Amino acid sequence: MLKTFWHRMPICYLEMTDPADTSWQGRRWDLPPLILHPFDRGLDTAAAADSIKLSLYLGGMGELGLEKEPLLRGRYTEFRMLCLVGKDVMRWIAQCVDFAGRDQALANAGIRPQSFADFLVNRTPPGVAARFESWGVSDYRRIVSRAIGVNAVFPNPPDFGVISTEFLEEYYAYADSLFACYQGLTPFTRIELASFSFALYTSDEYLSTLGCGLGDELG
Repeated sequence: MLKTFWHRMPICYLEMTDPADTSWQGRRWDLPPLILHPFDRGLDTAAAADSIKLSLYLGGMGELGLEKEPLLRGRYTEFRMLCLVGKDVMRWIAQCVDFAGRDQALANAGIRPQSFADFLVNRTPPGVAARFESWGVSDYRRIVSRAIGVNAVFPNPPDFGVISTEFLEEYYAYADSLFACYQGLTPFTRIELASFSFALYTSDEYLSTLGCGLGDELG
């Protein structure tokens, strides 16, 4: 039984072998906003508690106490939420890649999808980190990295019966490994806070913002 499900796999980045254009450094860009599925939508308190109970049991720190399937369904609810977050994050990454490809200064800078994944997880803008924390999501780096990893296999949430029990029990470890694999697939340029920023919204907040703007125009 794998008991170290909180362990993060080390990420080995590939170095750029071809010289990349560095003329973009010293300038600043506003990236497209990151719009996320609300973290608490579809994840009720009971499901979250069941997932925690299963984690404690698998880690040797508690008794099962109940039939295993209800706990697995709680874990599945959590996993499904992560799939939806991954779908949103990968959509944002694709938008950022398109944005960079259209800018002459960035197009030849060696910026890849992994550049934006690394930026979001490891170089999170302070305003974005504060937004996550205001939602009660303090461990956002782990959640986002796992969401990216899971998306490599499940671009859409699968049905409960499709996933093996072993995967559901240990999906934290699988997701960490998948993220490490994704980041190591290709060399990429690391981008820094000095040059890039973006805003973070829930989907409901962003729709509300668009509605307010439309109302102003009509008024």
